Amino acid sequence: MGLSDELAPYGVPPNPQALTRATAGTAEDQLIFSVVLTKRPGVGLGIDATYTSVASWSRTGVFVARVLEEGLVSEWNAASDELRRLRAGDFIFQINDVHGDTVSMIQEMKISPTVTLHVLRRASAIPSAAPLAQAPAVRASTSARSSLQAK
Repeated sequence: MGLSDELAPYGVPPNPQALTRATAGTAEDQLIFSVVLTKRPGVGLGIDATYTSVASWSRTGVFVARVLEEGLVSEWNAASDELRRLRAGDFIFQINDVHGDTVSMIQEMKISPTVTLHVLRRASAIPSAAPLAQAPAVRASTSARSSLQAK
């Protein structure tokens, strides 16, 4: 799987090491895409995130546990095509230029004014009718209210 500027034209491109770690250990097809969110006062990201150490690749990122009804991610999802909508089960393997340390990644989500989430979705989580491709990022620009909750 090659790196492409299409993965993050508006934010920090994924680190090759982070991408390699996230995609290691499986022959399963994967969708890699980026979500770029610009924070506004009083508006949170609107996701619950969790992490696990079950598999070595999953120790270096966070999973989306839930997307809240309000927040920047919900706005992103409303403006994005189906494949680029962040959803429960997606694996965030890098946040801005931070990767490999889940605590630092969660902190980066909370404090950075602009957040580029680099996301991996395994083929088993993708509807069978949807073609796998690397989807380019698009900047979110609507409003709602919520906050990031990280476990």
